[in-house]
Amino acid sequence: MHKKDKILFIDDSKAEITYLELFFQVNDFTFEVDFNNSAQDALETLSNMNANQFPDFIIVDINMPLMNGFEFAEKFIVLREEKQSATKLFIYSTSIHSKDIMRVDSIKGVTGFISKPFDQKALEEHILPHMSLVATSDEV
Repeated sequence: MHKKDKILFIDDSKAEITYLELFFQVNDFTFEVDFNNSAQDALETLSNMNANQFPDFIIVDINMPLMNGFEFAEKFIVLREEKQSATKLFIYSTSIHSKDIMRVDSIKGVTGFISKPFDQKALEEHILPHMSLVATSDEV
């Protein structure tokens, strides 16, 4: 049995979160998926956790009020280093402006850019290659 990978989506869109909940339910993936509609709340929650409680993946939207995805990324990368976590951070957006994609690519510590909507192709290209494949004793 493999460890269940945890994914945290940070997005202020209720419609997007509803879509993602359905996407993961319908496809019956073995992920533990969590949602937060505020980058500030997510950052505060993460700062109160130990590194082993961190999700394996964080996918944050660019366009959000109060703290956007870029601001979250900069603060999270510092936190991730302090806590010595291996969490992979992705920034996603409906925006496919090359300046946004180039900005994502320029942030050291961001694993990559994902265009919305998050779908099977995004999962296969961005998440699956980074999944933990920890074998347990019964698989040897």
